[in-house]
Amino acid sequence: MNPSFAEIAEMERDAMVQTALTIKKQAVLAADFKVVPATSSTLARRNALFVEKCFELMEGNPRTILADAMDAFARGWSVLELDYLLSGDALVLERVSPKNPLHFGLEADAFGRITELRMRVPGEDEITLPRSRFVLFMNRPSFAHPKGRSDLIPAWRHYEAKRALQNAWRAHLERFASPTVLGRYARGLPSDEQASVLSALRGLHENTAVVFPSEIEVSTLHGRESDNNAFQDAIEFHNREIARSILGQTLTTDEGRRVGSLALGKVHLQVLMLQIEAIRRELADLVMTEQVIRPLVELNFGPGDVPRFEFEATPLSAFRDGVV
Repeated sequence: MNPSFAEIAEMERDAMVQTALTIKKQAVLAADFKVVPATSSTLARRNALFVEKCFELMEGNPRTILADAMDAFARGWSVLELDYLLSGDALVLERVSPKNPLHFGLEADAFGRITELRMRVPGEDEITLPRSRFVLFMNRPSFAHPKGRSDLIPAWRHYEAKRALQNAWRAHLERFASPTVLGRYARGLPSDEQASVLSALRGLHENTAVVFPSEIEVSTLHGRESDNNAFQDAIEFHNREIARSILGQTLTTDEGRRVGSLALGKVHLQVLMLQIEAIRRELADLVMTEQVIRPLVELNFGPGDVPRFEFEATPLSAFRDGVV
């Protein structure tokens, strides 16, 4: 059974989930970007300069649009509303506002193309909204999952297991962190002396010293160190699997205690960067160029040369190419 939206929101508060999602988003945003004219013509350059000017004037910037779009990593898909503002004779972007995808449904045609959105806020009637007003980003969509799939779905069972282990470990520590004091005495010890020994043992935490006859033995009942190590190892295993489900590898979030972890870490970083480069291309083409820049240009100048949004190469890409 897949986690619900409420359970996914709960998972996002987990330290490992939050760290892995942050690494994935920040890795995408680490590269600089540019708006590239479609051709070398004067009109194409004008369109590109217009888009750059709109990005400068709007609330936020392309990075905030991309960061909000990448909420789809956790939620499966993201919904952002395009808010325009009339400035002189031009229609410019005022902001791109993120919306709660839980409130939206989709309408698609026979070819799977989204034609409109349905919004239903609790306590209000459902309304239909035009597709052109929104920027949509689906994470790993498919025919069976047109809204995409959350990266946290494969991590759900590991998150549940880790939470159960943490509760069991907490109970173990509450029981054994302050060990039970055990007193042994020889048979035949008078009952009043037994009561006196028990009273002394109960008050040990308040005393700095206590004296017992040699025939009375005092010790403690406590958990073994190996028990704590077992809990820790199991939790670390589930943390690695959570990171793997989100990032596709583990060593960028792992402490790397194994021999040769530096070389292995480079291999894992290559795997991560392959994924990041693919996400950048998808965001640049499907989100920024087609859903943000194209409508902005066509609303002002009509159909024509639409500038492209492109990420620039980053030094980390050298790992992908085997340079480092």
